[in-house]
Amino acid sequence: MNETLGSIYERSSVRKYKSEKVPENDLREILKAGFCAANGMNRQAIEFAVMENAGSIFKYSRKIISKLAEEARHSGNSNPIINRMAEDPAADIFYGAPAVIFVFAGQNAITPVEDGSLAVGNMMLAAHSMGYGTCFIGFAAGLGHDTEFLEECGVPAGHRYVACMIIGKPDGNIEKHPRSDVKIIKWIK
Repeated sequence: MNETLGSIYERSSVRKYKSEKVPENDLREILKAGFCAANGMNRQAIEFAVMENAGSIFKYSRKIISKLAEEARHSGNSNPIINRMAEDPAADIFYGAPAVIFVFAGQNAITPVEDGSLAVGNMMLAAHSMGYGTCFIGFAAGLGHDTEFLEECGVPAGHRYVACMIIGKPDGNIEKHPRSDVKIIKWIK
């Protein structure tokens, strides 16, 4: 099997990390892989914020957990997962990862969601090929409207939050999630 396909088929999300930092050179290489992803009209409008400060990471984790729990209460749609996290002061949407990469799109992005998603996909595969674990963190999306977070990350006005990925050395065995057969609705020839 070729190396690229091997990385695609072997990669799995990691939710438990060693505390050791990811070397800056490795992070820069992974960010470069993300930036080299396909993007709408080659606008190259994707930008990144990297957070390694454990205190800041945990602060924003707790902030988003509180926000999600409050939104669930106000909507009347209680979510047991969110409720458990809100009640557990150690719950962490970033799973103790030593680094978090936030993806933003500049104002000139034509397809920001697509560009950011492709960037994260490239970064996940690059990280896997380098021996790191990653996980896409959808719960972090609410941070895109948090003024304190945007200021701490130095995000320019008009930029749009797109995605979040955690990265680090896996702690223990990586849980594999088998895939079913490919689902093709129709093949028109």
